[in-house]
Amino acid sequence: SAAMAVPGVRGVYPVPSGIAVVAEGFWAAEKGRDALTIEWDAGPGGAVDSTRMREDFRALAATPGLKARSDGDPEKALAESEKVLEAVYEVPYQAHAPMEPLSCLVKLTEGGAEIMTGSQMLGADHPAVAARLGVPVEKVKIENSYLGGGFGRRANPASDFTLEAVEVALAAKDLGRPVQTVWTRQDDLHGGWYRPMFVNAVRAGLKDGRVHAYHHRVVGQSIAKGTPFEPMMVQNGIDGLSVEGAADMPHGIPNLGVELHTVDLPIPVLWWRSVGHSNTAFAKESMIDECAVALGKDPYQLRRSLLEGHPRLLRVLDLAAEKAGWSKKPKAGVGRGIAVHESFKGFVAHVVEASVVAGRPKIHRVVCAIDCGLVVNPDQVIAQMQGAAIFSLSACLSSQITFTDGVVDQTNFHDFEIVRMNEAPVVEVHIVESDDPMGGIGEPGVPGIPSATCHALFEACGKRVRTLPIGDQLADA
Repeated sequence: SAAMAVPGVRGVYPVPSGIAVVAEGFWAAEKGRDALTIEWDAGPGGAVDSTRMREDFRALAATPGLKARSDGDPEKALAESEKVLEAVYEVPYQAHAPMEPLSCLVKLTEGGAEIMTGSQMLGADHPAVAARLGVPVEKVKIENSYLGGGFGRRANPASDFTLEAVEVALAAKDLGRPVQTVWTRQDDLHGGWYRPMFVNAVRAGLKDGRVHAYHHRVVGQSIAKGTPFEPMMVQNGIDGLSVEGAADMPHGIPNLGVELHTVDLPIPVLWWRSVGHSNTAFAKESMIDECAVALGKDPYQLRRSLLEGHPRLLRVLDLAAEKAGWSKKPKAGVGRGIAVHESFKGFVAHVVEASVVAGRPKIHRVVCAIDCGLVVNPDQVIAQMQGAAIFSLSACLSSQITFTDGVVDQTNFHDFEIVRMNEAPVVEVHIVESDDPMGGIGEPGVPGIPSATCHALFEACGKRVRTLPIGDQLADA
């Protein structure tokens, strides 16, 4: 009754995902929703708590998992190593936070529907809507927009926001008008789908001045499980999306093992820009940095020795080092880190220069080299690499999704922080001229940034960060 009393509100309807307030415009609908008094059943997610989950993940990471890769005999090689490095690397849940929140307009028609939205997965949306309406797919018309960003949020196999908009339109069909369902920023941060949290237990064995053994155990939720992609992406219990970037790492290490623990939780998870690589590259490249320090080797040169026989990775690694002036020391107080990684058939190396100012990271410069094969539009490549650098730095420095009593703690950009203009570094992009097959550019610019940043900060202040985001971990540095 309080919602209906708001001028412009035309109806309040129960739908499968909650309560919908339909009004003449967005602000009236928002005010109407604010006027509602709702008693919620917390459901199975009511006990979700980030601190407890992290503890559980860490405990699992100390136990054997399903084998995703086993070259040589990693356990025997680790036992025979002259020195073994052990570290746990952690990344939190992440929201996609596209600049334009989700929205979808639905017009019910005789025997179908006309829809306007922004979707990355029309192949799932079309049949899902048709099935819900009980009509042939050809009776559903979707006009798609490419504005506003997606980063994977608009590529949901469950077609969550599209189906929700259809449910609202069906509930309000007595109004006889098209209905646009709009998600606010708070809605998507509080009730969206997230990049999974991961914990990685990594061990490296050093012998005869080289990396003799490497073992990487991943703990996290499966993105593919329960979706139409499961039969293709989950093999023998291993979700390839959880271990990509680790199970296929090309480094010349004779004894290499990768294991996986898949955890089932009532938190909806979805691919996030660069998917599993956003986690595994951080762990892998960070451990290589730690190996370089332990061996007394230059991180760039150690990577060169591990990547013999992989010319495209070496090409971008050398180009990034050259353009960053790796042979010259940075100025006092500034550290430098380097990373190289392949994802989505794009080969990318990053050099990051950073310092610590008043206990906070300051990123001065990012140098990126990319080999994505034949390039048609260089400006598009440059723009994607620059955007990916800022996107990845945001997750590295400050943004995260945490849960308390089943509720997301973050609500908007004031507590889900992204890199702002005054914090943004210079991002230099260098493209390898190549006639090789085309590869990706939207995803590959993300994975290498966090490890390169963390090592740059280690060089600057001597403190190693293994848990993202960095936040105030350097306050006493």
